[in-house]
Amino acid sequence: MRNKEQTKRKLIDTVRLIFQKEGYAGLGLNKIARIAGVDKKLIYRYFGNLDGLIEAYVMDTDYWMRFADGVRELSVPAEVQDLKKLLGAILKNQFLYFYEDQEMQQLILWELSAKSDLMRSIHHTREEMGKSLLELTDPHFKNKAVNFRAIAALLVGGIYYTILHTRHNGGMFSDVDLSTPEGRQEIIKAIDQVLDLTFSI
Repeated sequence: MRNKEQTKRKLIDTVRLIFQKEGYAGLGLNKIARIAGVDKKLIYRYFGNLDGLIEAYVMDTDYWMRFADGVRELSVPAEVQDLKKLLGAILKNQFLYFYEDQEMQQLILWELSAKSDLMRSIHHTREEMGKSLLELTDPHFKNKAVNFRAIAALLVGGIYYTILHTRHNGGMFSDVDLSTPEGRQEIIKAIDQVLDLTFSI
């Protein structure tokens, strides 16, 4: 069992190494097996196929996937302030994680630019996980003129877009310099401000 887990980890780490150097175009079954130093039959045995291995790599890297099980086990906080604080922490951590992790940035670019059944499947898995989180807000916004899912879509999408845009086109976005700690702190504050406004309606 230990050797199996070590081999799975080696294969996932090899996918990471290739992806970082060559992008998704470099991910081939024979190449992964050769660099990892394992028989390619083990990829089929442990992951089903190449897509299964790449999916395991994405699950190991993606911000939302990494705590999917924990989100599903969350219960609705008794106090509204605790719910707002929880959502704020998740979104702010996503912003900081995505800003720092260029590998995750490449994964999102892959998802946006490639017609891939694999990435479509991963997107749907991420959406299902997000649904579990969003359902925590339903009791608070019941009978209120607020669609928190739409607001969450703007926040999450805004985090992805501003970071990807500034990484490739310079640090400024809407006159906020994300390349500086001060600029990033302004985004962090804005997330709290949006949540404060939303929860006050």
